[in-house]
Amino acid sequence: MADVVDKVEEILAKIQQNLFDVAKQKRDESIKVVRTWDEFSDALAQKKLILAPWCDEEEVEKDVKKRTKGEIGAAKTLCTPFDQPELEEGTLCFASGKPAKKWSYWGRSY
Repeated sequence: MADVVDKVEEILAKIQQNLFDVAKQKRDESIKVVRTWDEFSDALAQKKLILAPWCDEEEVEKDVKKRTKGEIGAAKTLCTPFDQPELEEGTLCFASGKPAKKWSYWGRSY
């Protein structure tokens, strides 16, 4: 009986790891790194999870929401990754053209 329990635990661990790996792969494939408004708009139309340099200003986020509002909702910041990609000096915000302060994920909630 103990052998059965060990086998079931092993199978469940493999199933869980497989589910995680597939979900991570799908997430990674849906991320699009952009630097300009045009690239952002294209990625948004493709329903991508967008990583973009941002000036971190509330008014700019409100402007992005206003400019992207449509039938399926407006774009918004989703989160800021803890592990920030390098933000080279002179990098500009994709939406405002102001100096970027960080990278943030953007998208629509569906």
